[in-house]
Amino acid sequence: MRRLVIALPCLWASVTGFALDPARPLATHASHIWRSEDGLLQDTATALLESRDGFLWIGTEAGLVRFDGATFDHYSRLNVPGFAHNEIHCLAEGPGGGLWIGTSEAGLYRFQDGAVQAFGAAEGLPDQPILRLLQDRSGTLWAAPQEGPLLRFDGARFRAVPSDAARLAIRAIVEDPNGTLWVGTAGSGLWRLQGGRLVLAALASTDITALGAGVEGEIWVGTRSQGLLTLTEGRLEAPAWAKGLPPRAISSLLVDRQGSLWVGLEQAGLFRRTPAGSLETATAPAGSRWTPLSLLEDSSGALWSGTEGRGLRVLYPVPFQTLPVVGADLEEPALMVCQDAQGTVWCLTGDQSLGEVRQGRVHRVGPGNPGGPITTIWPRRAGGLWVGTRNGELYERHEGQFRRVRRPEGPSSDAIVSLYEDPQNILWVATSRQGLLKLAPGAAPVMFPAVQGALAMTGGGSAPLYLASRTQGLGILESSTVRWLGRAEGLGSSGALSLHLDAEGFLWIGTPEGLRRYRDGAFQTFGERPGPLLLAIHGILEDGSHRMWLSTGQGVFRIPRAALIKSLNEAGSIPAVVFDHHDGMPSRETRNGPQPVAWLTREGDLYFPTSRGLARLDGRASSPPPPKTGPALRLHILKAESDETVLPDTIPIQVPPGTHRFEVYYTATSLTRADKVRFRYRLEGLEHIWNEVGDRRFSAYSNVPPGSYRFVLQAWRLDEDGPPQEQSVEVRIQPYLYQRPVFWVVCALGAGAFAWWLLRLRLQQLEAKSAVLGERNRMAREIHDHLAQGFTGVLLQIEAAEAKLARLQGDPEPVLTRLDHARKLAVASLQEARRSVMALRPHRPEGTSLLGALRVLSDRLLAGTEIQVELAQTGEPRPLGRRVEEELLRMAQEALTNALRHGKARWVRVVLQYEGRQVRLNIEDDGQGFDPSADAAGYGMRSIRESVRQLRGRIDIDSSPGLGTRITITLPTQRWHL
Repeated sequence: MRRLVIALPCLWASVTGFALDPARPLATHASHIWRSEDGLLQDTATALLESRDGFLWIGTEAGLVRFDGATFDHYSRLNVPGFAHNEIHCLAEGPGGGLWIGTSEAGLYRFQDGAVQAFGAAEGLPDQPILRLLQDRSGTLWAAPQEGPLLRFDGARFRAVPSDAARLAIRAIVEDPNGTLWVGTAGSGLWRLQGGRLVLAALASTDITALGAGVEGEIWVGTRSQGLLTLTEGRLEAPAWAKGLPPRAISSLLVDRQGSLWVGLEQAGLFRRTPAGSLETATAPAGSRWTPLSLLEDSSGALWSGTEGRGLRVLYPVPFQTLPVVGADLEEPALMVCQDAQGTVWCLTGDQSLGEVRQGRVHRVGPGNPGGPITTIWPRRAGGLWVGTRNGELYERHEGQFRRVRRPEGPSSDAIVSLYEDPQNILWVATSRQGLLKLAPGAAPVMFPAVQGALAMTGGGSAPLYLASRTQGLGILESSTVRWLGRAEGLGSSGALSLHLDAEGFLWIGTPEGLRRYRDGAFQTFGERPGPLLLAIHGILEDGSHRMWLSTGQGVFRIPRAALIKSLNEAGSIPAVVFDHHDGMPSRETRNGPQPVAWLTREGDLYFPTSRGLARLDGRASSPPPPKTGPALRLHILKAESDETVLPDTIPIQVPPGTHRFEVYYTATSLTRADKVRFRYRLEGLEHIWNEVGDRRFSAYSNVPPGSYRFVLQAWRLDEDGPPQEQSVEVRIQPYLYQRPVFWVVCALGAGAFAWWLLRLRLQQLEAKSAVLGERNRMAREIHDHLAQGFTGVLLQIEAAEAKLARLQGDPEPVLTRLDHARKLAVASLQEARRSVMALRPHRPEGTSLLGALRVLSDRLLAGTEIQVELAQTGEPRPLGRRVEEELLRMAQEALTNALRHGKARWVRVVLQYEGRQVRLNIEDDGQGFDPSADAAGYGMRSIRESVRQLRGRIDIDSSPGLGTRITITLPTQRWHL
């Protein structure tokens, strides 16, 4: 799988300056072992390589492993296409960053960006496994097959290097500081590359198994049966000191940057010979019967060993050193520590006996210890120690002897809690119950009963004496008067544990609730910020660089005093460096109790008693570090996932639309002490505060809105000063189509077009209705103007004729009868014309309901007749829409007209019913009736049926000849209408 890599160029490993110091015993360095249960692919590690991006690559018999200091990633034929063989023999990194891999089968693999490329005979490789690979300082790749010539890669093919031997069984390759390539063989001696050709440098009567090149150009040769040899004037000879090595085959050799030679032996472990000539073994928890197959010194100075069946081991420098108690348990606790005037460091051990620190160990003092367990110690200004015991006896130790100090007569003394000698050589003795005893030279002892169980004391002389009490708080003894400051004065509710008086007269106080500073009657607190300043402070030291060292139950913290003072007036984090068991301390839990529980020696060394022994920090390590020139702590964004699907490796990261959970996986390559790396991140554009995630190496977000963001990552190490370093990568959350601006623009345009279409449609409907209405009005006018007026004229003429005939003589009856018939016909035609005009414009008058419109219609149609009309309404009236109302009026008009013309009815009943989502119109008469199934039904009934069908309604006709007619029309009510 390809990965996105971002390097932080400025975050350096703080242990670079230590490396593996030849002057320090190997036992003072830290070590760790990883096995298969810890994530290693297999317990046998055959090849090691640190790539330029900071990862450690491990070749095993089951595949390839990548390690960042915290997590192992596996690559084998199971998960990498094209990787056909898992048993790895050798590794090398090419100039372009690709990883070259030699396996137990013929050919080579180049692994880069998650893809594997195979090299074989077509590229000039023999049909044999490649046992050794080396990239020299110029970037040239060299390959050694199991049997055959040395091969050089020219960028496209592997070329054979000529030599004087027909065939060489190469088992080791090394490049010396001068750039000369040396080749060790099985049975053919030692060879070197000269003028583009391998020439014999020295014969060997045994197989050469390993080579090492010293910083001065010396060549070390490991053999199978003759041990360790060195090239001297063309001959291979065994150095005299090599007799101290076990008589075993040499499995691996390495010369580190300090010039020390590391020798791995089969089933005999690892040995180091320093430039000073000392030879020591690097023991392992599993014992000495282990075989280092491969050795590597990484960029931080740590030494890695790939073993046969014993896992992966690392030996790395740490600033702290554990000082074990000779003859005691390895985890014997330490209670107190101090340095006397002669420079000797003394320790009070867990069994309350006195010990002297010599040569990196704590030696208990011989016979002559005072009676009873020792409870406290303090250095005498005149030399030696003050010693207090559980039974209340006070002693001074000088020149190897204990002398009891006489105390004033009185009740039997109780246990001495702590001791302190001030600048005026006054000794202050704090007891658990009797009080504080003042022993001044040449003066009578003075007891202060009010001071009980003081844990720490400082100051005195011309300044007040300050006392720390867990129950009473901070005590100030001045002019033989003691006053206590506690919760009411701002100290806190849990008393005081430790004290430090700096050169400026400020008193620093360690309490169970954090750090305080006191001067001129006022306390200043640092407890508002999360971090070490909220922990219980067991001890306080200040070194020559004005850095405060605070011992706590979570380790030792180093903070510049200037930063602490600055934080009192300015907001922000306080830079703190933490040291714990990962830095060589036997335990991060420092001693909490009577002082002195921390000490700074005149040489600059710092001592801290812990629950598992005494820890010492070398003064050279605690001094300000030189300019950093080591390798960068690199930050890698490994992959991004969208709902558990790995996204393509692109910059910016493209997240598909609809993603519910978005994750970014990252790491920092810190091969040793990776647990001290801390991360925080935020997604700018979504959040403003940092997500403090500790050492977690992935981020997760849910339902992030579409848009462009920037994923910002910060990393730092707890054992480093300075601000965190930062890197970022752009993230784009892709929107759905409907979430894009162009979609809404198109929707707006579509909505506008639809609204315009509706408007045009409405205008067309109104125009059509207006045209129909105009046409109806025109026809009504023409009927009125022509037919109706004509009929009226006919009537007038007929009436005039009738009047004139009435004045004539003779019998006018026949003529009058005909004229009467004509008049009646004209009257009937005039009524019909008026009905036609009204039929063209049936509508509901303004301000009337539908029932009222039916009443007006019936009055107009049946006026002048003897037909009785009954109208009724049921249900809750509601608007029906103009078209429904007009059609109901038209159909009611047609039904009433039929009852008048053809039915000869005497009464008509009209009922309007409102029901749910429909309206029903019932029209019933007692006329002649008709047969509904007969074809004789007129145009009017056909028109009613057609209208009902268009409106998706129903018509029921109940009629028989001579039995009247009932017509029921049911129409659905429309929810909307234009």
